[in-house]
Amino acid sequence: MRATWGLIVAVLVGGCKHEPGSVTLVQGAVKLECDEAVYRAFENESSEFQSLYPGSKLRLQQAEAREAISDFGADSVRLIVTARELNNEERAALKGGKVPLDEYKVAMSAVAVIVNPSNPLKRVRLTQLDSIFGGALTRWPGGTLIEAVAGGRNSSTNEAFRTVVLKGKEFGPTVEYADTSAARIERVERTPGAVALVPVTWLKGTEGKVTVLEVGAPEYRPDTTAAPGQYYAPWQAYVFLGYYPISTPVFMYSRAVEQDVSLGFISFVSSAPGQKVIQNNGLVPVTMPVRLVSLTSQQVK
Repeated sequence: MRATWGLIVAVLVGGCKHEPGSVTLVQGAVKLECDEAVYRAFENESSEFQSLYPGSKLRLQQAEAREAISDFGADSVRLIVTARELNNEERAALKGGKVPLDEYKVAMSAVAVIVNPSNPLKRVRLTQLDSIFGGALTRWPGGTLIEAVAGGRNSSTNEAFRTVVLKGKEFGPTVEYADTSAARIERVERTPGAVALVPVTWLKGTEGKVTVLEVGAPEYRPDTTAAPGQYYAPWQAYVFLGYYPISTPVFMYSRAVEQDVSLGFISFVSSAPGQKVIQNNGLVPVTMPVRLVSLTSQQVK
């Protein structure tokens, strides 16, 4: 998987005003549930935090976004990470249950659309994606059956895609579901007609195995400065600029964090070293200044 990338995102590492300082914030144990869409990134965040602060113990558990939010509301876990914002229904339920809530936006992610390398398609219109995942379009040009694969039914990947592309509609009856991103990637890798939705954090290591499609439309323009008819891949610079259309925020939610290791970990993720981990895992930092580095006419992975 190679793409001409005009820009990349770089974190400007400076003073770490969010760096955990007190012993209380870097010692102790905490259980947290993390959205499968960003689990790889936060597994690395957890490892880095515990390496720096040996007195801490983070018990990181993978879950789909809706499951993590449900567990949070039931108070079986007090710290969660989701690759989407709480929706109005979830906020109302938490408010009705008088659940204390602190939220921290720590990154931006995106939903990638992937196909088998044998598929000649390199870019796809938003309306095509609507037809494919809505069930109206079932064959590729040439007659090959389209095998559309979405994430688990409780996944943030599905919700982000449905919000942007399907405008809140449900997936069509021909769409299949695979709970893990790894399973969706494997399905596309071995199936010429498959197309799947995967979070960008799971693209590392898929070079040559799948094709990541550019997404746009003849009339699509991310802002008034761009010419219409643009297509963008889910690379960090385009997510940062708001050009890639299927992007989504990453939040950490806590039950009114006290001065403990939960706050320490949130502070670390928001700090320059933590945001560097975010960047290195394909996400876009949001709590630290960033700059765009020009790579015009260069080929990058």
